[in-house]
Amino acid sequence: MGFKPIYNMNGVRSPVMKEFDIADATAISMYELVRVTDGKVVAGGTDYTTPYAGVTMESKAANDGKTRIIVACSPFQVFEVDPVATTVSASASATVWTDTVKLLNTTSDIANGGYLVIKEKAASATGTFQVGDKISITDSATNTLTGTFAGNTTVGDKGLLFPPIGNLGVTASATNALTLVWAATSGTALQCVGHDFKRNKIHVMIKLHEFSN
Repeated sequence: MGFKPIYNMNGVRSPVMKEFDIADATAISMYELVRVTDGKVVAGGTDYTTPYAGVTMESKAANDGKTRIIVACSPFQVFEVDPVATTVSASASATVWTDTVKLLNTTSDIANGGYLVIKEKAASATGTFQVGDKISITDSATNTLTGTFAGNTTVGDKGLLFPPIGNLGVTASATNALTLVWAATSGTALQCVGHDFKRNKIHVMIKLHEFSN
């Protein structure tokens, strides 16, 4: 899905859009985080300290003849994006959700105040928590989230990670800037500003923006 514009913090509902130059050889998806480098739109990448310009409002194939592309570029723009999906992949616990594949953040406490929403229970699940339950994260460290589960977690249980408001320990995917991955650092060019638990979406803003001061 990518980073879909939903509203501006300044009250404007429609995204502020501007057309920029783009190299004909560049391929970009719709709603992909991008930067403007040497006057042209390029993919956003995964850098934690280099600002973004916004997200594309159209897609472009490489060498399709297009040399201009529309970008939602307001520093006040809020986007919605899918949360990080994570699976219990270690021993059962009544307090700790462990995932050594997805929860790679090495900064302690970065997810404190966020939530884990139960997405799916393993066939052999022993916990009495239910799909859709919202677990408050009280502590976090490398590969782990701490909360209170009704019964033990089970290998294969799946959850959705909602970072705390005002923080975001994730960055754009290395494959493309359309999805989030849990970061290996606390630095990030994105910031969480809201949760939509009904639709399972995270609301984010660009924390480091090329057109803001």
